[in-house]
Amino acid sequence: MKRRHGFTLVELLVVIAIIGVLVALLLPAVQAAREAARRMSCSNNLRQAGIALHNYHDTFKVFPPALLNSGRYTNGSSLRYPEGVRNHTGWTMLLPYYEGSAAYNAINFDFPTNESNPRAGGPAPSSLPNVPIISSRMKNLECPSHPQAGQNMNRNPGNTGDFYTMRNNKRTSYFFSTGVYTDYSNVYEATGNDIRQGAFGNNGGADFANITDGTSHSIAFGEGAGGRMKTSTVYGPWGLQGTHTCCHGRVVSLSGSNINSIEPPTGNNNKWTNWTINAPWNGDARKRTYAWVFGSAHPAGAQFTLCDASTQFLGDTIDYGVLLRLAYIHDGNPVTIP
Repeated sequence: MKRRHGFTLVELLVVIAIIGVLVALLLPAVQAAREAARRMSCSNNLRQAGIALHNYHDTFKVFPPALLNSGRYTNGSSLRYPEGVRNHTGWTMLLPYYEGSAAYNAINFDFPTNESNPRAGGPAPSSLPNVPIISSRMKNLECPSHPQAGQNMNRNPGNTGDFYTMRNNKRTSYFFSTGVYTDYSNVYEATGNDIRQGAFGNNGGADFANITDGTSHSIAFGEGAGGRMKTSTVYGPWGLQGTHTCCHGRVVSLSGSNINSIEPPTGNNNKWTNWTINAPWNGDARKRTYAWVFGSAHPAGAQFTLCDASTQFLGDTIDYGVLLRLAYIHDGNPVTIP
C-alpha cells in the first residue's frame, strides 16, 4: 500500500506562522515605501508652486498676494476696498504659470471668488459667475498623504455674513507663508516696518529685494493639512475660494521689532507651543492643529517651498526661533535650514 506524503498539521501551522512573520516584517517596509512616494509627489507639487511663483515674479516683478480684498478686514466702519470685496486667492493669480491659463481666463475678476464678507461691509457680492472654475479640483495643490485633500464643502452659499461661506469648495493642502498676519490683517504695504512680515499678505506680496534675509533662508509655501487634522473641519487651506483661513500660514511672536523678545507662553494666541509645525492646539488629545498652523500627514514634520523655489522638509521638533526666522523675510537674522 502506497503512503501519501503531505504536511502534518504542525508543519502547516509552522508555515503559516512563518508567512505571518514575513508579512509583519514586510508591511512596514511597504507602508514606508508608499509614504516615501507620496512625500516625493508632495515635494514635486511644492517645487512646481515655487517655479510658478518665480515665473509670476518674472512677469510682474513682485509676488502675488495671498488674498486680494479680504471680506474679513475692515477699515473703521467704511468699506476698505472701493471696488468691493473680491476674496481672490494667490492661487487664482498663479494659474497661468501652472498650465492653468484656460481656467484663469475663464475667471471674471470683477466678481468675487468667494462671498464671505462679515467685516468689510459694502454691497453683498456674488461669486456665482465664477463657480464653474473655482469649484474645480487642483491636484497640484493636494498632498497625496493628506487624507481629506480634494474634499468638497458647500456651506451657506450666498450668506455673505458667514466667515466660511463656500460653493462646492475643494480642500487643498498648502498655505502661503504670511508671517504673523492673517486675512483679518491690514494690506501688505502697511505692514512693511514690522519684522514679522512674511513673503505674502493681503493685497500684496514681497519682491526679491524685500527678502533681505535671502531667498534660500525664507519660506514661501508650506503644508497646512486640514479636515480632521485641525480643530475645526471648516479650517483651510481652501485653494481657489478665498473663504476665512483659506490661504494664510502663520507663525506668532509678539514683538514687531525684535525677534529675540518672544513673550512668555501666556494666552492661547501667544503660546509658541501652539504655533510650531504640527502643534496640537492647547495640547489637543487628538493632536489637531489650529486654523493657520503649518502641518501635514507626513510623519514628524511638513514640507515647505523656500523663496528660491527649493523644497525642504522641516521637522516638528524644529526650534521655534528658527521657524520664526525662516517665516519672517526681513528680520535681519537669516538662518540655515536645520
